[in-house]
Amino acid sequence: MKRTTTSADQPAHALLGLELMRFACAVSVLLWHYQHFFFQGGAPVGFETSAQPLYAWLKPFYEAGWLGVQAFWALSGFIFFWKYALPVAQGRVSTRRFAVLRFSRLYPLHLLTLLIVAALGLWYRQLHGSDYVYQYNDWAHFALQLFMASDWLGRSEWSFNGPIWSISIEVLVYALFFVLCKLGLTRWWQVLGLIGASGVVYALKLTDHPIVLCVFFFYLGALTHLAHEALVKRPRWQQHAVQAAGLLAVAMGTALLMSGKLRAMFYVAVLTPVALIVLLDWVQPRSATAIRWLNRLGNTTYASYLLHFPLQLLLACLSSSLGFALPLHEPAWVLVYLIGVFGLATLVYQLVEMPAQTWLRQRLGTH
Repeated sequence: MKRTTTSADQPAHALLGLELMRFACAVSVLLWHYQHFFFQGGAPVGFETSAQPLYAWLKPFYEAGWLGVQAFWALSGFIFFWKYALPVAQGRVSTRRFAVLRFSRLYPLHLLTLLIVAALGLWYRQLHGSDYVYQYNDWAHFALQLFMASDWLGRSEWSFNGPIWSISIEVLVYALFFVLCKLGLTRWWQVLGLIGASGVVYALKLTDHPIVLCVFFFYLGALTHLAHEALVKRPRWQQHAVQAAGLLAVAMGTALLMSGKLRAMFYVAVLTPVALIVLLDWVQPRSATAIRWLNRLGNTTYASYLLHFPLQLLLACLSSSLGFALPLHEPAWVLVYLIGVFGLATLVYQLVEMPAQTWLRQRLGTH
């Protein structure tokens, strides 16, 4: 692979469009999980999707916000190919270094939220005699969660901090990515082959294991990175032409989706690469304040993803024990929910994630 203007040696602020997209994906998942507020035990009570606040405006998120996970996977593929593909292939990033970097980034907050959910789950069970939303909260599933392996056998038994399922699958794809890079399988046609193979497996329903979709979207993001590398070396008019063609494809996909002729999953497979290319070109702020805020939004995404369910569980316990009802149908409550999650995520990133990450990397070494 050849170094280009988007290699890992370039400043991270050149990829600020990715931070905005990460934030949008996080909002998508949070709004999809707004339905958790209506749960009593393992099922919603008096819940209608269309009765959720601001439904006319937020319908795509309420109906299919879970697809933000697939977009996250594609973002990971883009970032990993940008940052690691060439260094790993050239032997400049060892297995130990790669593992420590990933472990220190993901595990501390996962462990913290797992313990919090386990404790709050006991409180909720004491109040209601059942578990909240996710029902497989026994020692066996706790052990799987402890090793970040909750869904390695397939996504069938939701437990504890349920949203971690997608991270547990992504960890497997990180390992696959590292091995394939070590073997030098980083060229565009090899990446396209992985996308095609996983797409065929998914289309033929040969297995329902979520790793298939994770591989598909992760390497779709990787292919988008390779396409972006090639595109930025072309004249501006050609870049604009490609963007226009991509936006036209998204518009056609939107029409097909609304008419029921295109599945939402396939729509996201079209939307995500186009959004990545467009945002990378369009989001180029020169203001230091804007750059700082975009970075801050991106930095909150992992914490918001792992914190929103513990926060919902805490509110469910408090409302039951103190005897008050949450204003779930009020538009203001949606804003309070989102602001609360991202505000808490900002604090957790600064006070927990970064200190823990730094401490682990110092102790374990990254050389």
